[in-house]
Amino acid sequence: MGVLMAQDMSISEEIYTHKYLWRAADLMLKEAKTNKERSPSFILSALHMSYMAFEAFINFCGFVLFPEFWTDEKKIFKGRGGGIEAKISKIRKRLTDFDWQNGKKLYQSVRELKDFRDLVSHGKVIASTYKAIPQEDGSHIKWEHPWDMFISIEKAESSMRDIKSFCQALLEAMRKRSDHPHVFFNAFEGPRASAEGR
Repeated sequence: MGVLMAQDMSISEEIYTHKYLWRAADLMLKEAKTNKERSPSFILSALHMSYMAFEAFINFCGFVLFPEFWTDEKKIFKGRGGGIEAKISKIRKRLTDFDWQNGKKLYQSVRELKDFRDLVSHGKVIASTYKAIPQEDGSHIKWEHPWDMFISIEKAESSMRDIKSFCQALLEAMRKRSDHPHVFFNAFEGPRASAEGR
């Protein structure tokens, strides 16, 4: 009996970055809820990761709807003003029934989180000068950072819920235009990768 020789296979693989990032954000939020002492650090990580998952989800949508166009999306969208909003506008050209409601609350919540992401990603020193008023406990330093308004469990939950709702609405519109197998999973759910071989 002869030995069977392994044959080369052609593999088509897709890794869904948005799903990895979202699951990391979700894990960080769970840790924030159970570890009160370190909660601010976990919230900071959860919010940053959830916005990165949102950006990756928009790139997933572009990849599905405009595969030939999205192969070099960084170069194509560079200098177009708006970055993520320019990408969403491009996606809407194919999904004409998707109403992203740029000025409405849901997207404004997501847009607000972009400002937070910029604060975290660009990591600038926050310098200020102010008159110190000693408190009863002896403290007189504020230690305020612009991202403080985001650092609460409630704000993190609300922001992540709004991202997921926005992405779910986008996904439902995509189902009418694409038969890609991963548009049939709810936003950020389902397997993190797929592959097939021949």
